Amino acid sequence: MLHPATTATLSPKEIVSRIESLAGPSYEKGRVDHGDAVVAVTPDAWPKLFEALRTDSELSFEQLIDITAVHWPLDDGREFELVWQFRSLSKNLYARVTTRLADGAGVNSATQTFASANYLEREVYDLFGIDFQGHPNLKRILLPQEYEGHPLRKEYPVEGPNFPEDAHRNDLFGELDPDDFWSAIDRAAEE
Repeated sequence: MLHPATTATLSPKEIVSRIESLAGPSYEKGRVDHGDAVVAVTPDAWPKLFEALRTDSELSFEQLIDITAVHWPLDDGREFELVWQFRSLSKNLYARVTTRLADGAGVNSATQTFASANYLEREVYDLFGIDFQGHPNLKRILLPQEYEGHPLRKEYPVEGPNFPEDAHRNDLFGELDPDDFWSAIDRAAEE
């Protein structure tokens, strides 16, 4: 049975130091941000680091609580930042580990170590298009399979991939001409 710790067994600086030693040459940098340990590693750290974070006696990160990504389109060769958030209930610890990837590059899946990675990785794949190598069922989870594009990428059009056709097709009253969409919006705002 898991017995939660009431106080943290390590400080955020000690967590950064411990992850640095576990990551070895894959470690890039670490810091404490608003009281949380944040560590950046190279993509080759995975999947060994997943297992190390879970089984290390000082950290014991039993939970992968979230995976997300950030798109930095102007940062050539490092356009995507993947962010994993880990939690240890038995040690009352929290850490955020990041990796930068080039557009089109993939990273190893965490599904062999953390069951929660199954749906979290599918969500990141669906919204950003990042490939998780070794994932048992990497397909869209939020959007239809035939959906084009990945809507959380910065180059994705705010209006949707087929705008203004979508606006015209979804017009309940049949009053919008796709070429006149914005002028109709302007007229409505003036009224």
